Amino acid sequence: MSLTVTPNPNLDRATVHAAVTAGNIPCLLPVLYQLTGEEKWLSSPYLPASTKGFEELNDGGLDPAIQAEIHNAVTDAVLDWCNGKPIAHPAPTGSELTRLMSTVMGEPISEVYAPMIAEQLGFAPFTPENIGDLVRTSRPDFGVAIVGAGISGITCAINLEKAGIPYTVLERNDHIGGTWWENRYPGARVDIPSDLYSFSFRPKNWSEYFARRNEIFDYVSDVAREAGITDRIRLGYSVDTAAWNADEQLWILSVTGPDGTQQELRATSLVTAAGLHSTPNVPDFPGTSEFRGEIVHSAQWPDDLDLTGKRVAVVGSGASAMQLVVAIADQVESMAVLQRQPQWIAPNEHYFQQSDATKHWLYDNIPFYRGWYRFRLYWLYTERTFAALPVDPRREEKGKHVSSLNDAYRAHFTAYLKRQLAGEEELQRKTLPDYPPFGKRLLIDNGWFATLRKPHVELLTDSIERLTPDGIVTADGEHRDIDVLILCTGFQQQRFLYPMDIRGTDGTSLRDIWNDDNGRAYLGITTPGFPNLFFLYGPNTNPPGGSYITIAEAQVRYVVESISRLVTEDLAALECKQEPYERYNSELDEANAAMVYAMDGVSSYYRNSSGRVVTNSPWPVPEYWARTANPEPGDFTATKRRGA
Repeated sequence: MSLTVTPNPNLDRATVHAAVTAGNIPCLLPVLYQLTGEEKWLSSPYLPASTKGFEELNDGGLDPAIQAEIHNAVTDAVLDWCNGKPIAHPAPTGSELTRLMSTVMGEPISEVYAPMIAEQLGFAPFTPENIGDLVRTSRPDFGVAIVGAGISGITCAINLEKAGIPYTVLERNDHIGGTWWENRYPGARVDIPSDLYSFSFRPKNWSEYFARRNEIFDYVSDVAREAGITDRIRLGYSVDTAAWNADEQLWILSVTGPDGTQQELRATSLVTAAGLHSTPNVPDFPGTSEFRGEIVHSAQWPDDLDLTGKRVAVVGSGASAMQLVVAIADQVESMAVLQRQPQWIAPNEHYFQQSDATKHWLYDNIPFYRGWYRFRLYWLYTERTFAALPVDPRREEKGKHVSSLNDAYRAHFTAYLKRQLAGEEELQRKTLPDYPPFGKRLLIDNGWFATLRKPHVELLTDSIERLTPDGIVTADGEHRDIDVLILCTGFQQQRFLYPMDIRGTDGTSLRDIWNDDNGRAYLGITTPGFPNLFFLYGPNTNPPGGSYITIAEAQVRYVVESISRLVTEDLAALECKQEPYERYNSELDEANAAMVYAMDGVSSYYRNSSGRVVTNSPWPVPEYWARTANPEPGDFTATKRRGA
């Protein structure tokens, strides 16, 4: 499905007007300007109101008469376009694009966002230069190994394919899809709106506002198939070790194939796309071997697990636990939820909402509408939440916990919790966090509070002390009989690339340099001592809000352009210099230290065993995008090929 909408001269006025009337006025206004070139639509009295929370605000907060005028004008403009009238402003950039963004959101937006949004909306898309002929004639042995066929790995493969650069994707699972293949537990779905959690270059008409796991997995698989990269993906291949061979100036990989045999592969460049949420964290409780029931991790869900009438205990209350608990609550006889720490939970009326056919019609028939709707989601779910993350340095003298905005979120979420659990003072006490919002991942209410009120569901705040043959014993000495223990205990996010063993120049171990859980990299992508090695979703690249796919596309652009340089400049290696690496990580740590998730008393998977934030980027997404937009040659030591 292309970003480009084709004019349909057979459309009638009634059909167009009916769809436009049901559309989102803030998104229709830039469409109207682009089609007609008339600037009046970007000024009063047509400017929409600013959006509160995650609301759609389809009417833009405008007077009904103004709405009707806009609907009629859009209808006319679309019909004129369908009948051959050229588009006045097909690809706005710079200040023009900034004005359109500000119109969509009803608030001033800085021009620093324009380059990224121009790329994301297809006005200035990234297209790598195809150097396939040069590779074939001058570097016939050149090749890239990509570890992982999830979101990042597929994005990288697609762009290497466009660049004409040979590559092989090594995927340890039997299917592509990464986390969307592995996480098949009941209730699994994305917690970012589907239109935003998708590739900018491959939109989809999603069936739900927040798509479920199966639809996302099918989408990722379809994108790979349509891009023609599936033949380059080796399924069931696990990379055990990778070592840089200075004599041959390439990476040597030791790989375990699907039949269990060891193989050795060579690659000019190595790209890791193993993901942040890839290695499950499985606690080893005393008595585990004695327990006669079933133990399952949410990321290792058995297809044949039947929970009907079972007594179940769920360890965890994070994102996966919330989805799973609500999904299975009405199947089980009883359920105990063991909560280590409560989560901040936001209301969202769209969580289970189906996407309506009219919205899809607008996507497919009105040029630019889909892109502007996607931008609106980006602003609400990324930029709006980011503003609540920095700690106000004057918070104490102002009497604030974090900042005025963060404290306002706290009051809003607290009031929502108390309404949902009205009359349940004990549940309110257990579920109200004592740390500030956004200190941990913000969750969306999917019926969590309502589920906790069910008579057969019990929320426990004690940990498991041990397992017995028939159940669990909590820290307070209480025993509960259970048939199934479900572990929603997350992943080993701090141990990047674990358990892979990667060795650079002089046999240096990456895991030793990182002290196991203290990953560092320049831009989260590359590190000194490891030539031609690039990380996707590496250290400190988890976005502070919104969709990771935006970050993945930015990183892949940087990686593909760097790998292309190896060919165009006939280089053997590119190795990150120490100075930019040190400078970047110093800036990063200083910026992260000023964020809410680094405050004293706040603990999460964002931080490693010493308390350093190792997963999150502290910068707004457009700033990270700008930092990775053009690889700086001076950041690397370039080594010419021998004999070249």
